[in-house]
Amino acid sequence: MKRYIRLLPLLLCLPLLFACGDGQSAATEASGDSFTMTAKITAIGDKIEVDVSEGPYGAEGIYWVNAGDETSYFDKNGTKIKREDLKVGDTVEITYGGQVAMSLPPQIFAASIKKQ
Repeated sequence: MKRYIRLLPLLLCLPLLFACGDGQSAATEASGDSFTMTAKITAIGDKIEVDVSEGPYGAEGIYWVNAGDETSYFDKNGTKIKREDLKVGDTVEITYGGQVAMSLPPQIFAASIKKQ
């Protein structure tokens, strides 16, 4: 009986381990969910700097968008375009997996970028 009483605090603490995670990245990886944010392009270089006006969980402000070879680009009609077709001042809708690198500014990894 004493052995079970000693294990009780450990069993009660076990759910706290799962409560500490953000849940978003694990859920995204498991279900393939994606998130979108609307932003205006403020600079284009190795990374695309955007000023987010609307995003999940109230995201707004300056973000860096990492766009790799697997990133798709579309115009407002859904036709594929090239990265070179993006210009500073364009409003875009960015789709990403939900993971945000907590740097300054925050960074996301784009799955697709669609000009509005």
